[in-house]
Amino acid sequence: MENPEVRCNVTDCIYNEKAKICKADSIQITRHHADVASVEATDCGTFRARG
Repeated sequence: MENPEVRCNVTDCIYNEKAKICKADSIQITRHHADVASVEATDCGTFRARG
């Protein structure tokens, strides 16, 4: 299943289609710190902190 709204630039991933679209059935986004306030603290390139 291809979702053109889910973009991906991780070309090493098996679910990456032509270095731009994610073809995975589901997506897991992770945080790297207990208190997340920036993109760098997550694996989400579109992260925006609440409030």
